[in-house]
Amino acid sequence: MFKVLLFGSGALGSVFAWRLQESGKAEVTAVCRSNYEAVSRDGFRITSQMYGDHVYQPSRVVRSVEEAVDDGTSYDFVVVCTKALPNLGDNSGLITSAVTPQTTILLIQNGIGIEEPFLTRYPDNAVVSVVAYIDVSQPEDGVIEHGSNAVLAMGPPSPRLEELAQAWRDGGVVCSVAENIQALRWLKLAWNASFNTVAVASGGNDSRRMLDDPECRLLVQRLMSEVYRLGEAVTGATLPVMRGIDGPEALIADTDRPGVVVVPSMLMDFLAKRPLEHAVILGNPIAIARELGVDVPCMQAVYAIVKMVEKQYLPSRL
Repeated sequence: MFKVLLFGSGALGSVFAWRLQESGKAEVTAVCRSNYEAVSRDGFRITSQMYGDHVYQPSRVVRSVEEAVDDGTSYDFVVVCTKALPNLGDNSGLITSAVTPQTTILLIQNGIGIEEPFLTRYPDNAVVSVVAYIDVSQPEDGVIEHGSNAVLAMGPPSPRLEELAQAWRDGGVVCSVAENIQALRWLKLAWNASFNTVAVASGGNDSRRMLDDPECRLLVQRLMSEVYRLGEAVTGATLPVMRGIDGPEALIADTDRPGVVVVPSMLMDFLAKRPLEHAVILGNPIAIARELGVDVPCMQAVYAIVKMVEKQYLPSRL
């Protein structure tokens, strides 16, 4: 039975923790901060098109990492599902009290370069990069609305990681262990660096509004093309094909299906006036592009706009 600590018990983290615990192979302690009162009292009240409706009660609900270890529990895995916001500080130290020499750290976060702070702080621990595809939100504390998608890809591979992946599969998650995890991370960035960022830069628009406007649609496509070109320069190979999607045009077509309206996570953060993940979704890739001499003018322009938009409501934190 794996002992798992979930750090970042929001919408995404709660669903993946639920499915891991449902496998019968893991006990999950959830660190809940802003939603502690609701979750400790009522559990996570989940409405899921994929798994059905359920009230998920983690094995233990705590307010902090320190509380999670105050009973002497040693964790096999620490799963980090917080937003990656290096421009606001290095949060890798927040899990230190739960990391032992045997602990594997999983990072289920968006963006590029998210692993570096953890690799630096925990050089003797396995740090696993995880790419997630899931449509989920938390409209109020402890209330989770989940659609019909729950996919994880993680790496680099190890026998222990394969055991964890099998537990997630037993819980109904589509989960793979991949050698080319960084290529898969760049592949996901193609969507995040375009739809997520343009949703904010355009003033607050969902995928349907963006794609219905010809100029905005073209901007999304150009951003995707820049990410593909940069990702292939970094990895030295063509980015993987996933679900038949082999490039920007196919990725846009997949999002442009009839009846599909996506509200990007960065748009939700913008509307709630929360910090945005622009540093790992645009800033870090742009810095890499400069080092490699890859021209990414659309990424640079949108990055400048998104940062200025955020400064309008978070001036004291930037």
